[in-house]
Amino acid sequence: MECICVNCGDAVDGRANTRQRGPDIAWFVHCRPCTDLAADQMQPLDLLPDSSVDLYRCRECGSLRVCRTGWRTRCHICLDERSAGLSLAAGARLLSRLTDEPGLADQVRRFAGLADTDTISTRAAAEFQAAIALGAELDRRRRDGWADLAGDVHGLPWYGERQASLSHGTWGLHLRCDSWQRLRDRSCARCPPEPEDRTFAALRDTPYLLYLVRHGGLQKFGVGGVDRVRQHLRAGAQVVEVVEGRHADVIEAEADLKRDKRATGESLSWWRTRRMPQTFGAGTEVVRAGVRIRLADYLRDGSDVTSRFTGTGETAREKA
Repeated sequence: MECICVNCGDAVDGRANTRQRGPDIAWFVHCRPCTDLAADQMQPLDLLPDSSVDLYRCRECGSLRVCRTGWRTRCHICLDERSAGLSLAAGARLLSRLTDEPGLADQVRRFAGLADTDTISTRAAAEFQAAIALGAELDRRRRDGWADLAGDVHGLPWYGERQASLSHGTWGLHLRCDSWQRLRDRSCARCPPEPEDRTFAALRDTPYLLYLVRHGGLQKFGVGGVDRVRQHLRAGAQVVEVVEGRHADVIEAEADLKRDKRATGESLSWWRTRRMPQTFGAGTEVVRAGVRIRLADYLRDGSDVTSRFTGTGETAREKA
């Protein structure tokens, strides 16, 4: 099988680590010359607590990237003298806009360290596009109290945008405890939640709802607040049962319920019908109406609050 080097466009043998083709770098096929050219581009920093991944700094521009320990990676932004064809396409598209957008042209020149009269190369435009794409990806995870965010964006620097969800995660330095952590949610694994913090850790003891609603021949279970249950009602569903408990217990109960329904084959995972309300989502927590579910069996320390949503205190289960 013949492959194409993502960086220069040369055709290479389908097998990695041969004389013609080097090991894959940053998820993509590289020919041997491009592999050798990028070999010393990134400096490992040995800062992450997880030994399976490492943090790397580009020796040329100083940007950070995360990669699995022992794998090959390269800068999200910097191309090289062998970069050609597809790897410059995003730069060519950007260049075509600059005549009509002088302000953008000035930004690209400043980024590339060019004078006002210098010609912008396709490579400089491509690297600018990659830098913008990287910034947008990191901004999605950026939050107060964290610094030096570093991720792994599949497709950079060559495509100017993310190409797939494959990633070694986004990491950052939490300034409060000076520790590097993977950003899985909005909380720090080491620090207690601060006042007004809406993280899972802060919410664990607050009231939350585990609910079961019915529409036609289907039932939907889930978790949320009062507004979430009322969204289902406005979409035409009927309340079957609602139980209130600690946030942490409700989340755990829902996970147990999902697991049971998948194990018994009763979950209609990733299935939906036009008759299903949009609030039911893709169907990951949807079962047929004939499936017996009693939420109190999963949230034993919870309180039945179904009457809040029926108006009469009589549940849809009792009516049935």
